[in-house]
Amino acid sequence: MHFRPVQCILTALKYESEPFIDHYQLARVKTFDFPVFRSGSRMLLGIGVGKKYIKTRICELYAQKQNDEKFQFVNIGIAGGNPGHSVLGECYMINKIYDEHDKLNYYPDLPVEHPFEEKAIVTVEQGIINGGLQYSDLVDMESSEIFQVCQELVPKQRHYFIKIVSDHMDLNKVEFCKNRISKLILNNMDTIDSFLQSCYFKKY
Repeated sequence: MHFRPVQCILTALKYESEPFIDHYQLARVKTFDFPVFRSGSRMLLGIGVGKKYIKTRICELYAQKQNDEKFQFVNIGIAGGNPGHSVLGECYMINKIYDEHDKLNYYPDLPVEHPFEEKAIVTVEQGIINGGLQYSDLVDMESSEIFQVCQELVPKQRHYFIKIVSDHMDLNKVEFCKNRISKLILNNMDTIDSFLQSCYFKKY
């Protein structure tokens, strides 16, 4: 049976989404009451900040796929980083996810070759504002939930995590405005786009 690949970018923030919507000329899919954009076999789903909406939104989207579609999920967004172990604006591929609340580890199945340095990430319940020196890895609020949901829907080889360091976990000193967040994405767009093209599964 012939399958049609669908690559779905998952973003938490509107300002993370907009550069991809513009770059890939995605149009809003109005049949959903949450942000879904699509052009051909590429989609973007806005999952919101934190874990709250991730499962319902991904599962509702996936439930409406066509029978001949095979999905790949790529979570792309900003993350906090330890000032001694990460570079502001740098783009990293996540090779390990630790859920601080549930005390569980998850291990994405990475492609053999990709253009990013690899790092682990900790998923926390609330944003870190004290400098986060207790975290040697990156920090976000979504990765572990995304992994848990996606591994029930597609093989681990079909969901990846790419994070751009936006701050050194001192959120009281950082303004997360549209221009700043979008610029972080745009500065890495060429590398991200190249990866998305290369990891996009062609046929089965």
